[in-house]
Amino acid sequence: MTSILRPWVRKLGLREQGTLMTAYRGGDDVPKLPLDSAPRQLTAYLRWVIGVPFDKREVDSEPGCFMQSLPPMMWRNQLTGPGYSSAAWKASELGHLPLHFYAHLMHAYEVVAYRHPDIDISNRACTIYDKLAWGLHLKPEDKDEMEERLNEDRIAKGEIVS
Repeated sequence: MTSILRPWVRKLGLREQGTLMTAYRGGDDVPKLPLDSAPRQLTAYLRWVIGVPFDKREVDSEPGCFMQSLPPMMWRNQLTGPGYSSAAWKASELGHLPLHFYAHLMHAYEVVAYRHPDIDISNRACTIYDKLAWGLHLKPEDKDEMEERLNEDRIAKGEIVS
């Protein structure tokens, strides 16, 4: 069976998959220009990490493309040297966007950080997640805390509607 989701995503629990999908679409209030803004690049990279491109030639084809294989400021080798530079973008660049979008993006990167099988992608996602959490003056959850939150029994707690 063919899927738009990468195999590693299909192995996740449904709440983790749902968390990723809430950020896949991107934010309604993210301006079209500039094409290489941090919010657009973060969304495009997340799409590539969790989704299968319809046409691989379109990935990284130009600034603002739907999917890109590197996080912000690493597109087309803008930074030199291996690894991800945490100084490349600031969480405050997303400060004008609705908190709802910001939170979906942050939590999606948390799932990627703790679940992606490739250590380089996992580490990049962890850096992004930490930066987004600290940008809201929040302490990032560790893996156990995320698992507890996403596996809670909402019926037993009487909190089906969140």
